[in-house]
This record gives sequence, C-alpha cells and structure tokens, in this order.
Amino acid sequence: MAPPTLIPQAKGMEGIALTTPVNEILRRYPEAVRLLSGLGLDTCCGGAEPLEEAARQAGRDPIEVLNALTNFLQKEVRQ
Repeated sequence: MAPPTLIPQAKGMEGIALTTPVNEILRRYPEAVRLLSGLGLDTCCGGAEPLEEAARQAGRDPIEVLNALTNFLQKEVRQ
C-alpha cells in the first residue's frame, strides 16, 4: 500500500493527506470551504469522510481534488 499523498508543506501550512477528514481540513483552513463545495464535496454532513472518499462520492478524482486544494491553499498563504 502506498503512503498517503500529502500536500507539500508551505509556510504556515500543515500537511494534508487523502486520509484527512474533510472537517479537519476545514477546521485548519476554513477558507477551503468555497473550493471544496464548488467541487461538489460534502462539507457539512459528510465532513467526517476522508478527503479521498468525499472526492469519490462527488464523482471527482481524489488526486485532482488534492492538487486543486494544494494550489488553492498555497495561493491563500501567499496573500
């Protein structure tokens, strides 16, 4: 089994894996709600699901969601 894919560490960011629950991501980075909701991920009732499972349930490729989240958060950190 491959190790969990992590978002590369950036200044002020902790790593996020595909196994990280959506509600944990939103606790750390509340601004990510607009991205994840826009991608169709359940950020309310299904927030306890790992990012990978939430992405699959939304019909999204988990790696693409992780990459989009990485880019989004890195832009947020730079602002």
